[in-house]
Amino acid sequence: MEGRPLLEREWIESARRGDASAFEELVRHYQEIAFRTAYLVVGDADEARDAAQDGFLRAHAALGRFRPGAEFRPWLLRIVANAARNRRRSASRRAD
Repeated sequence: MEGRPLLEREWIESARRGDASAFEELVRHYQEIAFRTAYLVVGDADEARDAAQDGFLRAHAALGRFRPGAEFRPWLLRIVANAARNRRRSASRRAD
């Protein structure tokens, strides 16, 4: 159990330094929970996949603002949920 947080911290620090493969590891580790989080917001599998991808892209862009020592999972899932809410709002505007 203790190995996971250490490995996660290493992935985060490497990704912050520009290591794309480290960020890919974070994506692989969190893609399922990111999808489920987005699905709970949008209620559609295709939209949820797109929202999760948007969330990962936004998280990657914001890695420099991630506070070292903070919990990564809640930070990431908040970004994913916000991306899903944005997609839901955009879809409802298009429908109007």
